[in-house]
Amino acid sequence: MNLFVAKNTLNLWKSCSTRPQRLQFRCLAVMLLFSISAAGQSFAREEQEMSLGTITVTAEKREGNIQKIPSSISVVSDIRLDDLEMDSVKDITATIPNFYITDTGADQSFASMRGIGASMAGSPTVGIYVDDVYTSFGLDLALMDVERIEVLRGPQGTLYGRNSEAGIINVVTKKPTDQWENKVFADIGSFDSYRAAAVVSGPVTEKIGFRGALQYFETDGWFENKFNGSDEGGRKEELNGRFHFFLPISEQLDFQLIYEICRRDNPDYANFAFLDEPGELRKNINVDYMGKAKKDVDTISLHGTYDFGKSRLVSITSFDKATAEAANDVDFMPVDMMNLDLSSEIKTFSQEFRLMSTDKTAPLTWLAGAFFLHEKRDNAFGMWMNFMNMGMGMPGETLRSQSELSSIGGAIFGEVTYNFTNQLHFTLGLRYDREEQDFDYYQPQPGFALTMMGYGMEKGSKEDSHDAWLPKVALRYDITEGISPYISVSRGFRSGGYNTVDNLGAAFAPEFTWNYEAGIKTSFLENRLQANAAVFYIDWTDMQVEVLTAGGSSFYINNAAEASTKGVELEVSARLMQGFDLFAGIGYTKAEYDSYSVGANI
Repeated sequence: MNLFVAKNTLNLWKSCSTRPQRLQFRCLAVMLLFSISAAGQSFAREEQEMSLGTITVTAEKREGNIQKIPSSISVVSDIRLDDLEMDSVKDITATIPNFYITDTGADQSFASMRGIGASMAGSPTVGIYVDDVYTSFGLDLALMDVERIEVLRGPQGTLYGRNSEAGIINVVTKKPTDQWENKVFADIGSFDSYRAAAVVSGPVTEKIGFRGALQYFETDGWFENKFNGSDEGGRKEELNGRFHFFLPISEQLDFQLIYEICRRDNPDYANFAFLDEPGELRKNINVDYMGKAKKDVDTISLHGTYDFGKSRLVSITSFDKATAEAANDVDFMPVDMMNLDLSSEIKTFSQEFRLMSTDKTAPLTWLAGAFFLHEKRDNAFGMWMNFMNMGMGMPGETLRSQSELSSIGGAIFGEVTYNFTNQLHFTLGLRYDREEQDFDYYQPQPGFALTMMGYGMEKGSKEDSHDAWLPKVALRYDITEGISPYISVSRGFRSGGYNTVDNLGAAFAPEFTWNYEAGIKTSFLENRLQANAAVFYIDWTDMQVEVLTAGGSSFYINNAAEASTKGVELEVSARLMQGFDLFAGIGYTKAEYDSYSVGANI
């Protein structure tokens, strides 16, 4: 359960300012966050708007009133991000019901919504998009110069395709302005933590708008390593930047060119260790190898829009390159026994075209699109095992493997909404998604000890293809202007793939979810109070699970289970007075296996 009281923050569009301090209080499942700061409106204004206003979202790939969309959606505004000092996507879990992120540190986090979760291996179940472009490491994304965050719970396969079977996070950044503005701020925190950021926005020429944002963060770490006395466990250095150009060609045609950069270095990455005491958070570590982690991401995207009058064509072209390295002491002890090294490089090209209606007075609104994807993933794995320190009387050896996965995917999709009356609205959507994969892998011949344990040279190439039909049906009835119940059914899926460690080269199939949902969206007191609720049941089939090997030292992925999850969520927003808003949310999820068996499909 989350309860928030917030007062609007001071508008920071000035030459220099510092961010206000904020206090956070946490107690078991209840979190109370207070944020009091200066109001951003002029005190000279005599009349203040008391309505919560209309929240317009684009997470369904077109603009829409959040209270009129038959889906469970949460929005975190830029004001709330500042008030509650949310600096990364992981922070917003405090305000979103039935959304949880397992933070493993250094870009290896994974998320779940409504009980549908992923793990450190395999594809995600929650898709993260920044300005309509998918990002591979979105859970660790720094929230820099963001307009709002839209969170859609439940499968979003019809509009987004693969890896959105639990939901979608859509990050919308701020756009170039028609007048020059700037913002500079700095934070100083405990553990010798520093952050500085700057934003500048305005017209470069009469035809070109520009917005640039840079942010630098550094911390000396917050864990002490008892093994060597170092207090730099978790040390981090990070640089994030975004450069956004707006190029209007004519009244009908415009382009946006966006380049994003991320450089993150954790030279003393030791985020895994035994707890100090059962049930208590650890305060230190005790390992012989501190580990490291590093990530570099570059994304460039071109967005084009052409307005035909009663319809609009949108084109989004993007290229993304992400490289990551991680090394961990996986025995978690001050004795040299097992160290893990991982590295990856992901190159992704995508192209999407969307044609949609724009006539809001017509009884029929529609959207049609096509999507193309080419992705290449290179992975390397290394596990050092010191058999001498394990008491086996043999020299240590390293088990290594490398793999390359090339994926080509395509989809066509469409969605229509027909207004039978001013009160009754029916939505129907469908997507056909197909993906072809080529997988090459190689494991060199290990040493004597690992050979005796059954490891040997492995080399091969495999190919496979997956396709899916992803429908969506929704019905909304407006009892009054402020009361709208709805029901919906939708399907999502998570990509299949190949094991890259144990059972090297063994394939696992996609998994699927069917979401059955009923909800109601309400507003009262001239829209000073909003309350939205939903109940859901999700059928989870061909579930990808991590199966431990016989020795328990590793795992592989297998379609070993069927499961179901059900629950409820409620969100309330109220404007008690101008500049003083109350936000509250609560969610309940019960997920359980319906069957579990390790079969032959591995």
